[in-house]
Amino acid sequence: MRAIEFYMTPKGEVMLKEEGKPEHQLKETDYDFISSFLAVLEEFYPEAHKKLMEEYARSEKRRTYRDFLAVRRFVKCNMGNYDNTLDLDENWNFKFEFVSCPLRGECTGQGVICSPKFNSKLSERQLDVMKMCYDGKSDEEIAEELYITLDTVKNHRKNSFRKLSIHSMADFIRYANRNNLFNP
Repeated sequence: MRAIEFYMTPKGEVMLKEEGKPEHQLKETDYDFISSFLAVLEEFYPEAHKKLMEEYARSEKRRTYRDFLAVRRFVKCNMGNYDNTLDLDENWNFKFEFVSCPLRGECTGQGVICSPKFNSKLSERQLDVMKMCYDGKSDEEIAEELYITLDTVKNHRKNSFRKLSIHSMADFIRYANRNNLFNP
């Protein structure tokens, strides 16, 4: 995926302008993009994800439509201005912007869907993987011991780094030692 600028049309439709590609309207049929977007939301902004699923629960029988509505709402609330600043980079990092909202102060999603909190807490599985990395095990050993794929090991490590705002195993080891993460 390339970086994307989102914006809303005067009629309230969400448009995507992906670098090097023509702009297009977000549609329910953009399954791959929408499911990837929601996976990032669930991992890094779980409160927003949960609230969106509650808001659109009435459409649960039409899951693709519900997911489309949820992504469209999240974009409208957090990235809907056309400002030539990319809102989503190639690593799925969101760049939020203040979006004026006629429901500000009345919306039940304020502070949850709009301006959501980043989840910096590692999941149990991420902790398992990072403990094994900390102990010097190879990705192959970790994958075999936890019955997961190599890609899953790499994704857990990448997401752990992102949540902790670190960039390398050396940074993680310093973080783990400083915070007594694995020492009683």
